Amino acid sequence: MNILYIFEFAYRCFLLALAVYHMVKHNTRFMKSILLVFALTFLPKLVYLIFKIEIDSFSILVYLVILFMTLYLGGSYGYYDKFSWWDRITHFLSGAAFVGFGIATIRAGSEISTILILLFGFNFSITLHVLWEVLEYLSDCILHGNAQRWQKIHVNKDHLSINHVSDKAIQPAGLVDTMNDFNCCIIGAALATIIWWIIL
Repeated sequence: MNILYIFEFAYRCFLLALAVYHMVKHNTRFMKSILLVFALTFLPKLVYLIFKIEIDSFSILVYLVILFMTLYLGGSYGYYDKFSWWDRITHFLSGAAFVGFGIATIRAGSEISTILILLFGFNFSITLHVLWEVLEYLSDCILHGNAQRWQKIHVNKDHLSINHVSDKAIQPAGLVDTMNDFNCCIIGAALATIIWWIIL
């Protein structure tokens, strides 16, 4: 049996057990985030069934880890606020994983030169991150959140959302956060592109 299938099965069992735990503890917010992670684990398979795009195992594994890091640990447990580097790590990893998504997408079509495949994968990853930053901005505007770290707000009585930017910074915190996210994405995407260049 494929290692990816074993990992996916164990991962989903773990998520369901965690969802049951939070349900018993009446932690609705945590349970919802876990169920969202669980649902999104099927996205690569859905893409394959609908579009016949087969994503490589490594990119899927990183994608599954990113889901847990962002939606559960980052969003529900506040790791974005507890650790200033958490946001950078998730953007770096997703930058690397999404190159694989892009390469799988273009390879599903006709024969194309390796350099064009790599360029498409790199740009595909960065484009997804641009869309992600737009979603962060919209969520801040509509839901009054702090995804782009531009303000200090109280999420609840025990959780203060902070921006991790020095008071002496020339640029506003939201700009610094967005540019750091882009930079980490580009570094991750560039390294993944180099690795894919060696593989292809």
